[in-house]
Amino acid sequence: MEEVELATSGGGGVNDDNLIPKMKQQTNPSKKQSGSFLSLFAAADKIDCVLMFLGSLGAFIHGATLPVFFILFGRMIDSLGHLSSHPHRLTSRISEHALYLVYLGLVALVSAWIGVAFWMQTGERQTARLRLKYLQSVLKKDMSFFDTEARDSNIIFHISSDAILVQDAIGDKTGHALRYLSQFFVGFAVGFTSVWQLTLLTLAVVPLIAVAGGAYTITMSTLSEKGEAAYGEAGKVAEEIISQVRAVYAFVGEAKAIESYSHSLKEALKQGKKSGVAKGIGVGLTYGLLFCAWALLLWYAGILVRHGDTNGGKAFTTIINVIFSGFALGQAAPNLAAIAKGKAAAANIISIIKENSHSSERPGDDGITLPKLAGQIEFSEVCFAYPSRPHMVFENLNFSVDAGKTFAFVGPSGSGKSTIISMVQRLYEPTSGKILLDGHDLKSLQLKWLREQMGLVSQEPALFATSIANNILLGKEDASMDRVIEAAKAANAHSFVEGLPDGYQTQVGEGGTQLSGGQKQRIAIARAVLRNPKILLLDEATSALDAESELIVQRALEKIMSNRTTIVVAHRLSTVRDVDTIMVLKNGQVVESGTHVDLISKGGEYAALVNLQSSEHLSNPSSICYSGSSRYSSFRDFPSSRRYDVEFESSKRRELQSSDQSFAPSPSIWELLKLNAAEWPYAVLGSVGAILAGMEAPLFALGITHILTAFYSPHDSQIKRVVDQVALIFVGLAVVTIPVYLLQHYFYTLMGEHLTARVRLSMFSGSFIFSFQFYILNAFTD
Repeated sequence: MEEVELATSGGGGVNDDNLIPKMKQQTNPSKKQSGSFLSLFAAADKIDCVLMFLGSLGAFIHGATLPVFFILFGRMIDSLGHLSSHPHRLTSRISEHALYLVYLGLVALVSAWIGVAFWMQTGERQTARLRLKYLQSVLKKDMSFFDTEARDSNIIFHISSDAILVQDAIGDKTGHALRYLSQFFVGFAVGFTSVWQLTLLTLAVVPLIAVAGGAYTITMSTLSEKGEAAYGEAGKVAEEIISQVRAVYAFVGEAKAIESYSHSLKEALKQGKKSGVAKGIGVGLTYGLLFCAWALLLWYAGILVRHGDTNGGKAFTTIINVIFSGFALGQAAPNLAAIAKGKAAAANIISIIKENSHSSERPGDDGITLPKLAGQIEFSEVCFAYPSRPHMVFENLNFSVDAGKTFAFVGPSGSGKSTIISMVQRLYEPTSGKILLDGHDLKSLQLKWLREQMGLVSQEPALFATSIANNILLGKEDASMDRVIEAAKAANAHSFVEGLPDGYQTQVGEGGTQLSGGQKQRIAIARAVLRNPKILLLDEATSALDAESELIVQRALEKIMSNRTTIVVAHRLSTVRDVDTIMVLKNGQVVESGTHVDLISKGGEYAALVNLQSSEHLSNPSSICYSGSSRYSSFRDFPSSRRYDVEFESSKRRELQSSDQSFAPSPSIWELLKLNAAEWPYAVLGSVGAILAGMEAPLFALGITHILTAFYSPHDSQIKRVVDQVALIFVGLAVVTIPVYLLQHYFYTLMGEHLTARVRLSMFSGSFIFSFQFYILNAFTD
């Protein structure tokens, strides 16, 4: 597979020769590591380094703007206090500070944009490069890697979820963390250089607020999980009842079902009450401690001002700077946690990329190509066991497939039929022995060339979420549209494709979900035909189809099998009656070979398999039609006419629902209030708490104003009196804060929980007014 470079100016594509060495230095194959901080940036190029430097500079400057703002604000306060008797000088000084604030605002705007935009840009670039390199690395692994070291879900998880964590850490969280850390350090630096005594006192107070906030967060998280679990249990009750709605209707158990669901909602309501209490106390306690902290700090600031150690502007600047710096450190914590997750995710991705430089990498361009290929295949003393399974699949397996002939492999499940096809494609290498193609060991042939000589049609055709034409073109990407149409005609697919509204440009959906099983199989056959392979591999190509689709697909296969070496793996023996040679596998060996007539006349293993399938067909005629596709059986159990009715009615109902949703008016707030009418006492009490809580901020601002004014009074007694009064008021507000917020959050939460329970119960009760047909329709459409 060719390396794919990231289309970015200035280079820095996936082929960066420095990328793998950098990753090797940051990962240790001997043990699992979470990765260093620098491992996040293993895919960075020179442009990314510039972006990260400028982004970091912007984040640092942005973080410093708030402490600088508080300095300017303190100077404005100082000017107002000292120059109140000199209007002209005051106006000039205030204008000067206002201009500085405008400049500071522009600096904050530009630095914030640089800090965010540049980190986001480099995050996108590095993550895209990392994803491409990871995908290239995975596609170079042999099948043993997928069998033992990885699973499909893990690979998808790394390329999606892990990559998102890396991008989040680089593109967003690193910039924010640098900004908050800058604010923290600059704020404390300003505090210590302004009034170090107040800074030390603030350092003693802020952790108490942080501890209270942390305890509140943990408590709310725990209660939230319990509440979700309670609603989950209620949902299970509803799911069980709805899934058994036939029995509920039969025994007239609607009232009992509603009572059972109502009882399950009571636990959720109980958890909601606890959550309301915890939220009220937690928020109230946090704000209460904050008021107490301000009271203490302002009281001590008053002492320092009276003793001449500082002035009002510096005292205010120090207090607010240190408090906000402490909060900034708290805001940096979630970003640092996200960076830690990103490091671990980057280590997972990089470990796979790094391992690709070792023996697990498959050479795609090494080896020879044959000028002319006949198509003779020979297995010579082949032994093989899957890496993930200990027992041997083949032990000294020997057989030969003549060029241009059709050979079928049959046998019980687990006999190794599909393994032969995988080994012919070199998805697996034999443990010992050789596989020869026209006398040449497959290992000596160029892998890419080898697979270009083969066409595969498997039981589950692999279609991608693109057009029909593009899916066929995967067989030969440079083919013309005329060749695509010819291949579709050869596969008996052209007629149904032409009948589609968009023809060959019809989107097949993810995995070909927009097409039937037979249609998907014919597209896969057309893809194989387009390649015009010398060797055709059919791995139970018709076993998942119904009788009608099987007949169409079988005719298409018969067209393309002539004059090609064809290996057929078959479960349904009726499909291989006319092949040149049938080989019966058992316990990793070919136990019989010959034509259908010869093997039947022998009365051996093949004859026993034919008799077994014949007896199964007589006892259950539908088993042959639907073997290998049991995942569709639940839907096929419905009569076809009924199934089409369900599909039509479901489609019509979805259209009506979509139309109704487009024109349905949004419910008004008054309708919700009507549903909550029974809880009007809770609404009154909660509103009283909310009003009182809303009054605290203006009272706080008024108190700060009085203190700042008093700081510039020439009389120490007045400073002491005002500061003491305001400090006591703040302590009083701290005491009142807990019951006020408890009123607000407890009763409003109670209202919401009752409303939620009432709506859930009403919807559940209302579901029993529908007929049983409603549940049948929803069972197949939702």
